[in-house]
Amino acid sequence: MLTLTLDDAVAVCMSLLHETTCFDDMSAEEYKGMQEVVRGELEQKCWFPPKKNEAAKHLNDLIFDVNPTEICSQIESDNLVNWCRTVQTEMKMAMAQLPCWSER
Repeated sequence: MLTLTLDDAVAVCMSLLHETTCFDDMSAEEYKGMQEVVRGELEQKCWFPPKKNEAAKHLNDLIFDVNPTEICSQIESDNLVNWCRTVQTEMKMAMAQLPCWSER
């Protein structure tokens, strides 16, 4: 699985813009402003298409699986610790697969 942080995506975009645009006449302040424009555009484009993202659906399902009835059931079967570990691991894996997910 390949993940790309927002900072890396901005760097890639700026590199591509540098190859196709004349940044020689741009001041450092203008260049930084351009980076912020690119960052803002990328942030706005980061969304979950409805019912098309399996990782988001799986994460949502896992969240709703954490409920009093299920927790009581796991306690009764003496499996709460293992169940918690499994759910946490599955949530982490689903989060890592989300589009535009990065640590902030």
